[in-house]
Amino acid sequence: MSAAMTTTPLPAARRGTYIFLEDARRTAHVYLMADVDATALRAARAAAERPASYVSYVVKAAADVLDKYPQARSVFRGGRAPRLSVSPSVHAKVLFDKTVDGQRCVVSGTVADVQDKDVHGVQATIDVYKKARVEDPEGPFARVRRLQRLPLPVFRLLYRVMSRDPGRRALLQGTFAVTSIGHEPVGAILPLISGTLGFGVGNIADAATVRAGSVVVAPVLTLSLVFDHRVIDGAMAAEILAGVKSRLENWEPA
Repeated sequence: MSAAMTTTPLPAARRGTYIFLEDARRTAHVYLMADVDATALRAARAAAERPASYVSYVVKAAADVLDKYPQARSVFRGGRAPRLSVSPSVHAKVLFDKTVDGQRCVVSGTVADVQDKDVHGVQATIDVYKKARVEDPEGPFARVRRLQRLPLPVFRLLYRVMSRDPGRRALLQGTFAVTSIGHEPVGAILPLISGTLGFGVGNIADAATVRAGSVVVAPVLTLSLVFDHRVIDGAMAAEILAGVKSRLENWEPA
């Protein structure tokens, strides 16, 4: 006889994801994908005095492009009279894989005002989140931890209150999000978003690519873009993804 199934309440560490997905389901997701020749990125990382992850390069490249697209930095506000509030700054939400109370979960951190940082400034902020424990009461995830411990209805209510102001929402949720699975041999990820834009970063693998009319083997990563169709259309989203691809493939310090 097989063992009886064990049923437990949703772990507290997963409440944030649960509430986020409730919010994300209100978004009209559309996906685009592009392959990025990462040769210039590898060279830039090898030549840098301070190491930076590929995620940091994607965050910086996306911010450089979005700085020119104010509509894509809009925060959608629903209801009977839908409105768009444009963020004057570019904030990136970055996702981190953590273990809390023995439970694997994803938590997010914000890199604020990315347009004013170089890639190493982005990396410095990301490093703070990467090194931090969610359980640390004085760490960058302290607010997340407090929310996780609340009953789910209270968590949901506070999330809605904190997200009601578009400026606060842009800072907490980012004007765009970046999630990566580059540490595993998985080609692409199509993330869910609760904002206007989100980028997914796949792993880098050698692949045949065309350069100056010749086929060569080069490191390639798949970059996906998900956008809220209520806020922008496919033409603008395609321009943004193409712009980020070009920035990464022709990397030069800003």
